[in-house]
Amino acid sequence: MTTTPSPANPYLHPLTIGHLEISNNLALAPMAGTTDATYRPICHGLGAGLVVTELVSARGITYDPDLKRSWRYLEITPEAEKPVAIQLFGADPDDFYRAILKIHENPILSQCDLIDINMGCPVPKVVRGGEGSALMKTPDIAARVIEASVRALATIAGAGADVSSAGSAAVKPLTVKFRKGWDAESVNAVEFAQICQNAGTAAITIHARTRDQFYSGKADWEIIAAVKAAVQIPVYGNGDLNNLGDARKMIDQTGVDGLMIGRAALGNPWIFDQLQTELGGGIWSPPSAAEKAAMMRRHVYGLSQHLGEFTGVTEMRKQLAAYLRGTRDAAHWKNLAMQAKTLADVETVLNDWLDFQQNPV
Repeated sequence: MTTTPSPANPYLHPLTIGHLEISNNLALAPMAGTTDATYRPICHGLGAGLVVTELVSARGITYDPDLKRSWRYLEITPEAEKPVAIQLFGADPDDFYRAILKIHENPILSQCDLIDINMGCPVPKVVRGGEGSALMKTPDIAARVIEASVRALATIAGAGADVSSAGSAAVKPLTVKFRKGWDAESVNAVEFAQICQNAGTAAITIHARTRDQFYSGKADWEIIAAVKAAVQIPVYGNGDLNNLGDARKMIDQTGVDGLMIGRAALGNPWIFDQLQTELGGGIWSPPSAAEKAAMMRRHVYGLSQHLGEFTGVTEMRKQLAAYLRGTRDAAHWKNLAMQAKTLADVETVLNDWLDFQQNPV
């Protein structure tokens, strides 16, 4: 188990996970419908030290011989987003073992830098199968899932199936993301973190809300501090990280090694550029309207390239709404964006929006 020595800058610094050296301690959180093969490279290019895929079913991978059904969620672009983690969810240790082996049979997917296990997703269709945050109610199963995953990674590295080999420089690190607990009556993040560490996890991320909270209410940073104090592996904090002040406060109050940004990055990939600049002591300049328009175009054309124009534009509509948030007459432009059906429609909205932002009536 490796942790990063005390840095000269406690807010922004490199991070070591297992044998993997990461340039900074800022990470893009996995978000279904957002952190796809188009958006992750955007955030990486703007300063995210680590990016993570959308959650992918471990069982689904095992029943997908050519990975055709899973490819949309698994696809990575190593040259544009390293280091990148592939995040899996499930509840059967055998599924994880087989899925990880299958991922590493693929010449592209095998270039991922980490495997991350989702033990925090709160949505009903995931937890009803005992997966995601439901694993916090069955820590014994969670431990077996981690151990099976570590064995798979050790096997791939040629280190055999010995869990103790997880710290070897040849073995790809495994990380886990989980929550404060299932509900207010079963807060077990500290004990769960120790179980993860003992099972071979190289780093953890804690979202400081219970499953019952979903994404509402205030994140409990005290539980993040307690988790950090209880383990020797690196810890990312997640929850209510919206700006520079939040970033500094979380590190000051919890001592976490890294910051994982989720919803604050929706439509705002520049948050990584801002945090990297300002935590490093620099002065950050926000993007101009023209730079925002160019980024929205890059995003929608990237989605259309990966998914086809109809699906790309359809899925981009909610992203456009996030990008347009806070701009002049945002409600009007969001309404127009939500009606777009083609790339030409998006171009019209963006051209008109940019003209309005630069030349308001």
